[in-house]
Amino acid sequence: MEATQISFDSDRALPAQAYRDPMWLAAEKKDIWHNDWVFATSIDALANPGDQVPTYVGSQPVLLIRRQSGELAALSNLCAHRGTLLVDKPTNDKRIRCPYHAWTYEDSGRLQAIPYATDDQVDKAAHCLPNYRIETWHGLVFVSLNPDVEPLTERFADIEPLVSQRGIDDMRHDATFQTTDEWACNWKVAILNAMESYHLFKVHPSTLEPFTPTRDSYYITGSPTATATGGSHKDDEDYLLISLPPGFVGIFSQGTFLWQSVHPIDTHRCEVRTGGAFKSKDSSNLVGNLKAWFNWSAGAMLPGDFLAEDKEICQRVQLGISGEFVPGQLLKIEQVVIDFGRYLYQRLTEGAPSQTTSIKES
Repeated sequence: MEATQISFDSDRALPAQAYRDPMWLAAEKKDIWHNDWVFATSIDALANPGDQVPTYVGSQPVLLIRRQSGELAALSNLCAHRGTLLVDKPTNDKRIRCPYHAWTYEDSGRLQAIPYATDDQVDKAAHCLPNYRIETWHGLVFVSLNPDVEPLTERFADIEPLVSQRGIDDMRHDATFQTTDEWACNWKVAILNAMESYHLFKVHPSTLEPFTPTRDSYYITGSPTATATGGSHKDDEDYLLISLPPGFVGIFSQGTFLWQSVHPIDTHRCEVRTGGAFKSKDSSNLVGNLKAWFNWSAGAMLPGDFLAEDKEICQRVQLGISGEFVPGQLLKIEQVVIDFGRYLYQRLTEGAPSQTTSIKES
């Protein structure tokens, strides 16, 4: 999108149109979700050769696989014949077979077999599944449809030392404890809520505020590409929260790394996923950590936990922005929101340089 089509002040709250206008979402799909790194899954979901995990990157169906050679790959999840969705749930297989006409592909994406076709009827080399960029960062898997996107080591360089110090490489990711939910709000409402601590005292007065008070939160370092904030924890060392646009937030505390990822469905709906990594290799301790933080029981969230509170306030925000308002001034405590606004501005208008801010405000 050209700068004349989308214009806003990245140091103020986003305008209502950002959350409801199809033009905004089309621009975001084109310039962000189809052009940047997008969190896809955690590495444990692709632990074994043959593992296949379907996902979406923007509007593009993508198949994540662990090849028989051990390499990770991201392929188009659409059959090159007539565009049928190839895999619709996680599975393990040496090949990829279309459920419609059984066109079969190798895990490289190469078309291998076509039922009822003569040898020279179809050019197999012209019907391979496109491969996309895929990289891992501390057990997190990211995919980009843009072959020229910068490596993750460059993308997250500013916060790398902070993350490494928290011992994330000694933690165990576990996809079996992940949850997925649909929220009735724009994806930006959900991710902005996840990254800022300003709302804790009001939205989470009994679930989070007593343990991680708003007044003790602070900004560490950040830019349009990655931001780190922190705050005190009642029973442990200060927590570290990392925000990785467009749709990933993770928090380190009490020997755990808990994350939330957000992906757009349409202007008024998004998919919200939660998961985590833990230092303990004992699954019983893993469950204990999850119950302590997410108040989970048998994999389901109980009423009143903080994610339910977040969902309720985010959906209320979406209801509010059906009206008109003048975007308000963001406070110093919302510097991470300013960073995210600059990310959007940089991506959607090509008008904002990347810059790093490093402060610690108690």
